[in-house]
Amino acid sequence: MSGPFIPSRAGQPLDLLEQGAAGNGWDGVEELFKPFLQTSELQPKDNLARFMAALRHTPEGREMFEWMMDISIRQPLRVTGTSIEQTALQAAARQGINGFAEAILNAIAHGEKLLMQAKPQNGAGE
Repeated sequence: MSGPFIPSRAGQPLDLLEQGAAGNGWDGVEELFKPFLQTSELQPKDNLARFMAALRHTPEGREMFEWMMDISIRQPLRVTGTSIEQTALQAAARQGINGFAEAILNAIAHGEKLLMQAKPQNGAGE
């Protein structure tokens, strides 16, 4: 391998890196440290959403998604720390865990809609 391996989603888009590092001075450096906000919800591509929805209808897939919800969104909320900072960090961590579960559930719901649209409405075909 000729250089370091950086996964495609680990860095900022090339145009932002290029813009910040191409001589914008201190403002360019500060721009590099700003978070990159997505313009859309965390949705997978349509083919992956359809696969997740179809997987949910299998016994193994249903069990997997149930387990994922058991270890995330169904866990009791415990965010009491010894200080306000520790409590805020625990709440933020929990919000991240719940965000993962919500993204999975939204992807499955999106896939279900796509699967329903793909079925013939009059029963013909297939």
